[in-house]
Amino acid sequence: MIDSEQIMKMLNDHEQRIAKLEGRKIEPKKEVRKEWYRSGSTIEKIIFLINGGFFNKTHSISEIIQELKSKDYHLKATDLTLPLRKIVRKGLLKKTDIFHDGSKSKKWLYIKV
Repeated sequence: MIDSEQIMKMLNDHEQRIAKLEGRKIEPKKEVRKEWYRSGSTIEKIIFLINGGFFNKTHSISEIIQELKSKDYHLKATDLTLPLRKIVRKGLLKKTDIFHDGSKSKKWLYIKV
């Protein structure tokens, strides 16, 4: 079975051969790494915290806001709702109501998966 990567390679080869026969010069495509989030977005700021080890323990939204504020990013809780939801759906963070010591919280907490 041929996968999509092989098909794209075959199409690219055919395009180059046709261009050569027609006397056209084809510029090789630069490989662009596309992230699922925009540069400078709130999601990128949260991922920076994930990579820095901030989410190795559970944290509430207010703790996330304080950590971002210490890095000079001033956000409100409503600014974090959708980005946190997207990050949880991507599987980078987990939403829980249990503190790292086992006690139960009244608010949602986030921890690295």
